[in-house]
This record gives sequence, C-alpha cells and structure tokens, in this order.
Amino acid sequence: MRRGILTFTAMLVLGASGIATAGVVTTARAQKEEANEHEQDAGVHGGPIERFQEAGSCDATAGPSLDGNWTHGDYVSAVAAGGNPAEIRAAAHSDCGKPMVSVDHGGGPPDHALEHMAAGKAHAGGETRD
Repeated sequence: MRRGILTFTAMLVLGASGIATAGVVTTARAQKEEANEHEQDAGVHGGPIERFQEAGSCDATAGPSLDGNWTHGDYVSAVAAGGNPAEIRAAAHSDCGKPMVSVDHGGGPPDHALEHMAAGKAHAGGETRD
C-alpha cells in the first residue's frame, strides 16, 4: 500500500514538473520570437547608432549595394563576396559602417548614450567617476 502511494506521488510530482517545464520553454520561445519580430519591425539593422557610410569612401570595386543603416561587418561581407583578397583586406581596415564616434567623425557619444549617462548620474546622486 505504501509503495503504491509513493509511486503515485512520484508520478504526480514528475508529471507536474513536466508540465511546468513545458510552460517555461513555451514562454521562452514565445518571448524570443516576439523579440525577433520586434527587431525586424524596427527596420534599422545597425540600430540607432549613426554610422560612417560616405559614398566616396565606402565604394569598393565589388560595388556592395547596401541599404539602410548597414554595419562594418555588412560592408566587409559584401566586399568579400567579390573574392578579391586585397579588396577584402582594405574593406576590413576601412571605417565603413563603423559608428561615427569610433572613427572620430561624430564628436562624441550619440544622443541615446548621453541620455543613459545622464540617467545614471541622476540615479547615483550626481556623482561621477574619473
């Protein structure tokens, strides 16, 4: 009799934990899919960061036709599709697609970074670190 109750209890616990696990996995998948949809809906591949994309400077012989706010990786990949090692090397060393602040063309952090910094200072009581 005890063995039957113990077996029943164990099966009940395992069943409940299986249902709970399935619920967590389903929720995690749904959240991941929602995040992917939101990212795609945003329509800005490189995010809100202003990037160096000057036409004269970023026209490799492979002639990448990149749309939107493309990144440095997008640029190098497009050039690499041409297969010319010298062009790939030049593209990899170029500033094309990099954030403006990293190539010293923007003069400082982007607006959203300044907002985060200001919010952090307000939260910390206005103190800053050097």
